[in-house]
Amino acid sequence: MFNSILRAIGLSPKGERRQFERYPVTTPLEVTVDGVAHTCIVENVSVGGLRLEPPVAAKPGSALKILHPASGLHLEGKLIANDEHGARVSFNSAEAGAVVSVWVRMMHEQESTRTETV
Repeated sequence: MFNSILRAIGLSPKGERRQFERYPVTTPLEVTVDGVAHTCIVENVSVGGLRLEPPVAAKPGSALKILHPASGLHLEGKLIANDEHGARVSFNSAEAGAVVSVWVRMMHEQESTRTETV
């Protein structure tokens, strides 16, 4: 039961490699770095950050502004790394990350539900 509670709030149970549970989502985001906006798709989200496609044209450690256009949600983070598949972004605050993780997952579920009913 304790592991279920941890997963519900976005934390991984003890013994798992990752600190935070990842949730697969597909939703567009706008990421701005050095005044340049990039349109990305979220591949997965956790309390700690996001995995985005495509890679963001910036150096690891760069400060990012993240906008979820459908909700108007704003957040700040930093680029952890890029690879050929995408970018890893961490949130500046775990508290904000928890809110964003739940919010993006809810938006994804709403979008999925609308698509299924059409």
